[in-house]
Amino acid sequence: MRFKRTPTFAFKDTPRKRAALRRKQQRERDALPLLAAQIAEEQPSEDEEMARRAVLSDTQEARWRADRAAAWRKARRMIDSLPAEEAQAIRRVWDCAPYPADPSRLLGVLHSYSLGKLDLKRPPFPLSKTDASGSRLGDLFAKPELFVTILKARDIAEDPDSFPLAERHAAYHHLQAAASKNKDRQRAIQDRVLASDLFLRLGELEEAHA
Repeated sequence: MRFKRTPTFAFKDTPRKRAALRRKQQRERDALPLLAAQIAEEQPSEDEEMARRAVLSDTQEARWRADRAAAWRKARRMIDSLPAEEAQAIRRVWDCAPYPADPSRLLGVLHSYSLGKLDLKRPPFPLSKTDASGSRLGDLFAKPELFVTILKARDIAEDPDSFPLAERHAAYHHLQAAASKNKDRQRAIQDRVLASDLFLRLGELEEAHA
């Protein structure tokens, strides 16, 4: 299942940060000139402030990592609570989703599914795997140069295993294009169903050869 590693956000002590601190402290003194000496005594040194910020950064990162890990565990518990077939379908959809592989995104996918807004058999994106950033690992559905007639495209969709992979790709695109242009609504729906079924089969083939 896709997983994006948690980045490290180590605090860096830089000359620019120290210069910004000096300007900030100077503004604080200038705002109350009569108390400038007292304010200066209470202001931390640059080393003290940089050390404080480093500790604060580490604390915030630890809290963020803990929250992120808790979100991953929640998402996995939700998936594990589903029937085996649905859980497998959710994992497959997630592995093909064009979103960063963050727990909040996975929880969003699960929420959409729970509301009936996500069809696991026909998600709104190609069923070809993506990396942790959501970029396609392979251009499975790139539009091929091969042309097939709509009648042949329907034949291919009915029995895809009998045709070369390039023709299956071409058939998928042709059915999609025909459905979007066909004024016969019933025929357009039928072509979309054929395209969707072929779409799923292409995804299965990709997984089998991954």
